[in-house]
Amino acid sequence: MGVEGYIPQDWGKIESLSPEEFHERCYQEDILLMDVRNHYESKIGYFIDPKTGTVATRPPIRRFSQWPQYIKAHANDINGGKKKNIMTYCTGGIRCEKAVRWMQENTKQDDDTRIFTLEGGIAAYFDWMEGEIRTGRKQPKDSLFKGLNYVFDARASTRLTESTELVSRCHSCDQPTGHLAKCHSRRCHLVLVMCPDCNGKDVRCCLDCKQQDNNELAVEVEQKTSRGLCSCEREREYQLWGGEPVSKKSRKTAAKTSQKHKSGKSININVDVDPI
Repeated sequence: MGVEGYIPQDWGKIESLSPEEFHERCYQEDILLMDVRNHYESKIGYFIDPKTGTVATRPPIRRFSQWPQYIKAHANDINGGKKKNIMTYCTGGIRCEKAVRWMQENTKQDDDTRIFTLEGGIAAYFDWMEGEIRTGRKQPKDSLFKGLNYVFDARASTRLTESTELVSRCHSCDQPTGHLAKCHSRRCHLVLVMCPDCNGKDVRCCLDCKQQDNNELAVEVEQKTSRGLCSCEREREYQLWGGEPVSKKSRKTAAKTSQKHKSGKSININVDVDPI
């Protein structure tokens, strides 16, 4: 999570809800849905507020270690206003165990603010909804999770039913798809929503990436040379850090993380897999 040695002070501060309880509480007033996953996971599927249709808050984090800084930068947005019930969720409930408790301990809440997590995550919610559908108590349209649930295995994603409507569109052709692939730039690798057809067409996240690649090839710059952020990455980091410029220290940390990936000390996630 980017916080070395962190252990929650009080595991009981956060209320864990069963899928049924989570579903029902979402119909109450003054809720804020918070997605704890990485930005590319929440692009292809997310919870909505059933009363307004508002999509959950989806932090633009590329990796879990960016969660603490995002929370620090956006603490007022998360805990401000009239939202007194903060509903958090992730893929299988594991990430929320520490991430949400860290958020609770490092932000200020009113006395009547309550923070909840979805026990078992989206996977458990799907299991519960499938049971409700089989018994006729609910229909697929009653699900508050829309789209696909990204998973870190060969399936790439799961869906509630075969008729689940896609909520994401290809970065290049704008056709509905739940497929993910990386920007084809030599050193960007930002994960994008990209249909299989466009994945073979040298798609970049933005014109900056294409231009930077062309410039590097023109002057034969070595791969180890520093490269600036492209326009879409600048926008994502602007949202991530609350509008503050990225510090040199943050970039050095990111560079070290990148080296860990190259040396095999960290897991390299392959996202170029078709969802079911």
